[in-house]
Amino acid sequence: MAISSNPALKPGQMPSTQRMTMTQPQKKTIPAKESVAPTDAADDVTQQGLQTAQQSLNAEPTDAVDADRVAAMQALIAAGEFTVDTDALADSMLSFFQK
Repeated sequence: MAISSNPALKPGQMPSTQRMTMTQPQKKTIPAKESVAPTDAADDVTQQGLQTAQQSLNAEPTDAVDADRVAAMQALIAAGEFTVDTDALADSMLSFFQK
């Protein structure tokens, strides 16, 4: 067994017979003559969803929001006392999406 004095090796490492290199992901380019249907990036879809939700909230009358309930929920969250019944949440989500 030969002892290597390679300064690049740390104690316990074995010299590699293959050198692996990390490369940056390659971008795929599409020639101009091919047509591709445009797709929205995830950020664009999220932004559109948020804008739609904001418009819906803005259309609601302000008295539709129970400010006392909102304040109580904020206090529970801030105190770390807010809990979620995950079984009830899952059941509610299933029933909503199965309709």
